[in-house]
Amino acid sequence: MIDRGRLLGRIWLLGTLVFGAGGLVVNAVEGPPQYVQDEVYMEECGACHLAYAPDLLPVVSWQRVMSGLEDHFGDNAELDDETRAHITTYLDANGLDPGRPAKMSRLLRGLPEPPPIRITELPAFINMHYRIPIELERDELPEGFLAPCADCHKEAELGIYDAERLHPGYGPAVWDGKATEDE
Repeated sequence: MIDRGRLLGRIWLLGTLVFGAGGLVVNAVEGPPQYVQDEVYMEECGACHLAYAPDLLPVVSWQRVMSGLEDHFGDNAELDDETRAHITTYLDANGLDPGRPAKMSRLLRGLPEPPPIRITELPAFINMHYRIPIELERDELPEGFLAPCADCHKEAELGIYDAERLHPGYGPAVWDGKATEDE
């Protein structure tokens, strides 16, 4: 006679192993960039800073960024008309849009009108990173402190920002455990 409890336990264990192994396979095959990379965008924008994944900002924010390149966060980043039009088209096609599915669509939550043009000012970004000042025992972080994404997100250049894939020990390279007062 078969013990029902033992049989159910074996079925449960087998199911757990099968689904667990499937999850490992799916997560191990993260692979290529999470967005379509554009050579012109990567070259022009990546010349001065990380060419941020387009799905980190809403399309309307990218449009505001592209229309104000003469004062791009304090620098002149003007482009010729053809290059500007190309990059704008790329960002329009790949930026966050409420009607378009995207891995980072959670960044659309709680957007003010108009939405900010700094990724670090998006309400959802702030919510995702709220623990950092607490861990550093700071009331607030210096402006731009979270902008070098690749300091924590080792695959930022590929558009991969998963919290589970942070650098071991994560944190900006300058942390040394705590942000210094002279930052």
